[in-house]
Amino acid sequence: MAILEGGQIITKVLKQENVEYLFTLCGGTIESIYEGCLNDGIKIIDTRIDPSATMMADAYARVTGGVGVSGVTRGPGHAAMIYGLATAHMMGSPLYSISGNSDADQIDMGGSQEYNQTGLVKPITKWTRLVAQTDRLPEYVGTGFRKALGGRPGPVHLNVPYDVLYDKIDDAEIAYPEPANSRANGRVHGDPEQIDRALKLLAGAESPVIIAAGATHWQNASGALLDFVEATGIPFFSRGGDVNAITRPHPLFFGMASTRFGNASKELRNADVVLALGVKFDTNISYGKPPLFHKDAKFICVDIDAEEMGKNCPFDVGIIGDLQPVLNEMTNGVSRHDFHKPTDWVERLSLVRQGFRQRLAEAENSDGVPVHPLRICKEVRELFGDDATISLDGGDASLFSHMALDHYHPPYLLFTGPIGGIGQGVPFALAGKVARPDHPSVLITGDGSFGYGIIEYDTALKHDLPIISVVSSDEAWGIVRHPQIQRYGLDRAVATDLRAVSYERVAEALDCYGELVTKPDEIGPALQRAADSGRPAVINVPTIFTSAAAYCPQ
Repeated sequence: MAILEGGQIITKVLKQENVEYLFTLCGGTIESIYEGCLNDGIKIIDTRIDPSATMMADAYARVTGGVGVSGVTRGPGHAAMIYGLATAHMMGSPLYSISGNSDADQIDMGGSQEYNQTGLVKPITKWTRLVAQTDRLPEYVGTGFRKALGGRPGPVHLNVPYDVLYDKIDDAEIAYPEPANSRANGRVHGDPEQIDRALKLLAGAESPVIIAAGATHWQNASGALLDFVEATGIPFFSRGGDVNAITRPHPLFFGMASTRFGNASKELRNADVVLALGVKFDTNISYGKPPLFHKDAKFICVDIDAEEMGKNCPFDVGIIGDLQPVLNEMTNGVSRHDFHKPTDWVERLSLVRQGFRQRLAEAENSDGVPVHPLRICKEVRELFGDDATISLDGGDASLFSHMALDHYHPPYLLFTGPIGGIGQGVPFALAGKVARPDHPSVLITGDGSFGYGIIEYDTALKHDLPIISVVSSDEAWGIVRHPQIQRYGLDRAVATDLRAVSYERVAEALDCYGELVTKPDEIGPALQRAADSGRPAVINVPTIFTSAAAYCPQ
């Protein structure tokens, strides 16, 4: 007979679900979960601030394609993790957040640090529940995994009162549902008639494109996508603001479909047929309308979520199904239609891409001082090739990086996504190193955004996560300051400037590697020294104050 606390019951279910890590900041209401982690071999990565734990779990999920689990305490801990939860919600990332609470019999009575925690997160989760009975923990924990991964993925939340978490119960009295028996394991195939209609429309197109959203990644459809692309010769883009649809470069991949960046995005307005794979038609892709797309373009939408079909963007053909089997069925059906590879259209896109690269090349190769932000991107790209996990943070720093890395396509590119926030860079880079320990994890960040997460270098050293951050230090909240100056003049530009901070010395104070680089040709060697140090590293690069918007294609 084994007597277990509620927290130990939770970790038994986590272990059944093949969870390897818990990202957390400690609190008196969740220590029972730590005891369970020690018993069940789940590694604990403890952070310095609550949002970092949630952000790390989000990024870990994005890289691994599984569920990332975080744990925070009640009250202020729960409130602090909201930003990370909202980021995962807008990205569609299967983050599993667990938080503590007051005793169940004190709910709604004003118990210690008690408020409606499930109500606070309900708008930004697929599912949230408060568990009132210890013996039902396996049921609720398992349901959370089913909800996080079912259909269109997304974050879930479980709130566990103090007494439920620390109550002791005989393990023999508890039913632990098998994960394989508690969720659907099959895939939803598309309607053959609709697939045939879609193929007929694509075969007759002169300038077809594919927009592949993050669902391609979550549904393990990257290989099926490339098979279809190579069978038809149709060029493809990833959805702006989403996770990578593929994990390696491809000659028919033309970057992110977005009005803000993407070297060939401006040509999407000339596409006559658009195959949208798991796409949410939001502001990042102008709702499927001009200016990004032509007003008369025809849309073929494939999605597992019927509620997303037709939202903002009416479709000509709609296919409900998992992307992998639908794409396989479409590839198998290509021979039934008179497809001609759109070589002229691809050549046109290639010329636009080449022209945009040439626009960037002058800045990327500039030897000017202060350094141009695009030179940083070039040096990272050249040193780490397609091997690294790249994280981005900041406003202009992120936009410049997206432009420079768009055609390079690192296998895992982590950034805030549709929420458009900042401050997640260091936690994302740490999670990238946890998920891919044998590969470099590099962060390109602005100086303002880096200030949010620099204390997590203590976490990096504690858990032996030798990430490298390259700080583009232009002493400004640049993406806000540029339009502020344009509207009101330099003398009225307030609250958008920053001091010059020796971020490399902050790293050194945390016993990490730090280096200040002032010349472009010193960046590459500094990055190599940082990598060779084997320690978490910060390379601080003073950069020219310039707007990324000036380089975006119109």
